[in-house]
Formats: sequence, C-alpha cells, structure tokens
Amino acid sequence: MTLTKITICGAGNGAHTLLPIAAQNLSCDVDLYAPFGDEAQRLAAGMARAGGLETTGAVQATARPRRISANPEEVIPGSEMVVLVLPAFAHEDTLRQIGPYLERDAWVGAIPARGGFDYCAASVMASLARPDVRLFGLQTLPWACRIETYGQRVHVLGVKDAVDVASRPAVEIGAIVPILERMLGLRVGAAATLLALTLANTGQIIHPGIMYGLFARWDGTTFGRDEVPLFYQGLSEEGAATLAALSDDVQAIRARLEGALDLTAVRPLDTWLRHSYGEAIADASSLHSAFVTNRAYAGLKAPVREVAPGRFVPDFGARYLAEDVPFGLAVSRAIAVLAKVDTPALDRVITWAGERLGKDYLGRDVGLARIPQNYSLDSLERLVGFAKENLEIVE
Repeated sequence: MTLTKITICGAGNGAHTLLPIAAQNLSCDVDLYAPFGDEAQRLAAGMARAGGLETTGAVQATARPRRISANPEEVIPGSEMVVLVLPAFAHEDTLRQIGPYLERDAWVGAIPARGGFDYCAASVMASLARPDVRLFGLQTLPWACRIETYGQRVHVLGVKDAVDVASRPAVEIGAIVPILERMLGLRVGAAATLLALTLANTGQIIHPGIMYGLFARWDGTTFGRDEVPLFYQGLSEEGAATLAALSDDVQAIRARLEGALDLTAVRPLDTWLRHSYGEAIADASSLHSAFVTNRAYAGLKAPVREVAPGRFVPDFGARYLAEDVPFGLAVSRAIAVLAKVDTPALDRVITWAGERLGKDYLGRDVGLARIPQNYSLDSLERLVGFAKENLEIVE
C-alpha cells in the first residue's frame, strides 16, 4: 500500500520526532493535528521561523507538514492513516474528535499504545458506528527523544533496533507491518493481539519501577541542578531488583493466559532490552548493567520540578507515574485479577505511586484507570473473547 497522506496527532517529543521521519521516509503529505491549547499556533510559528521541523542526533531528517490545525475537519479527511502520538489519557477524547472525519477503512493507531488501547478505541468506534476502521498500536516509542526548540528541533538520543506492533483485525497485520517499517525506518515485529501489547508494555515496568527505585525513600530534600539523578543510568542494584520483580509479575500473568492466547511478544524485561537495543548496550550481563551501559539512555535525568531558584524535587505528576500507572501497571493488575494471579510487586509499586499522585488505583480510583472491567470486559472469558475477536464491544 502506497500512502498519499497521513495525519499525526500530537505535539510532544514523539510527535516532533515522527513528523520529519515519516514525511521523509514515506514521501507523502503529512498533516498535524494539535488540539490542545495553543499548540497548533506555536508549532506553526516555530516551523515558519525555522523553515520546518528537524531531528538531530541519532536520526537526521527535516520536513514541514502540509497543514497544522486544532480543527480535525481540516486535517483528518483524506488520511489513509492517522497516528496518535499522545499521552494515553488523551486517546479517547482524540478518537472521538477525529472519528467523524475518518476515511473508510482508515488505519488509526497509537505510538505507543500503552495498556487497553484496543478496547478503548473499539468502544469509541462502536459508538460512532465505524466498524470499518482498522486499529494498530506499537509496543513502545521507537526513540529516546527530547524537544530542543518547540516547533523547530528535536534531539534523538537513541533508536530501538526493533519494535512490535499489533492490529485489530489481527488478519491485517501483514498490511500494516511494511507500512510502519517504511515509515519508521526500523524493524517492526508482529504481535498476535493488542492484549499481548498491553502486557508487553515495558514502559509500565521501567518508568514507575525506576521512579520507585530512585524516590521510594525520598525524604523531601531538594536537589541542586547538578544533583538531579540520572534516570536510567542512575538505576541502583536495588532498583533493578524492583524492575525484575515487576517483570516477573507480568510473566506470571502471561503464564496464566498463554494457553488461550499467543503471548510470545510478552518478553521478560532483560530479554526485551537486548532485543530492542542490541549493540547500544555495552554490558548486558545483568539487568542493572544493561540499563546503566545503554548509550541510548545516556544523560537522561529524572523528572523534577523547580520549587525555588535552582532547587528541585521529584515530579511525581510526570508521565512516568501519571500515565504509566493508570494506563499501564493498573491495567495489567486488573487483568491479573481476572486471571486470579497474585502480583505483589505490581501492588507495591501501584500503591506507592498512587500515594504520590493522590490516587488509590487498587481501590476507590480504579475506575479512573483504563482497565478492561470499565469496558464490560469483566471476566477472563470476555477479555480473551475480545482479544480473539470473537466478542465486540457494543455501545
């Protein structure tokens, strides 16, 4: 399939990176949908000053979108593919905004999908009577990237060797894989279902797990600018043990479900690191060393916020907890409940993160998470039936 136009939804690090890469690799029109605040105006102004959007570092590409708009009617029509490069909490609203303007049989996907994208998107499309729309999701963002100048330049610190994708309908996976490989310029593996990607979402393990390792014992002391810890390369042996325990819990869920589903994409964390980063890792002899010697992670600091001039505290409201718990760990834990699998490490980190966020994702606030039970998938049989496409969500 040769694409003539795609639309990217988003205005953050990932969207800044995807736009020039996709435009350069696909040689097609690329529009940008940026519905939040004044993002569309700021992006347009930045690109007008710079003459386009540029990636630097590990990937070098330059392009300018055909159109930037906060109005979906101006950018969605005519798109064979629409890609959401957004925080997971924005997926549902964005899908409802773009849904009425989607072309027949359009592809709509999320990079990354995070937990539960499939039933969230299927629910929205059912409410819009759009069963023709084809869905896909990537396991993870392909790049470590940070905006340098908004609307002008983004730096790519590292690129994964390969990423996995799943589609709904699953039979369409052979159509979307080559499109994504061409668009991203890297190997794309085929996962059997989007439920497999929900469990294979490594961000849910890595981001909250490292935050827990760095700050579970934080006593309120502020950091100077030069004292802010490295995020990945500041991982301790104890922090690596937490990551391993979280990975073990997810593998226990996999073991319970794999008789009914193909979950080969749900790799242990150390296996996933070697698969994704390969030669970027100088020492893969342990989980700890694989993180701290991964050059794709070099120099990235922990998320902090300034509370006084030159003094910083951990930013517990950053996406590493605010997204990766309700759209990650809490989703996997909800699946574990349906599967009757104990998850002590997930419970410990979810509880700690919830305390930092003022939420109880194991109790009163579980309805705020994108768990299957909120989409009428309230038994293991219904969840597996949906994953196998024997059951549809009806609005």
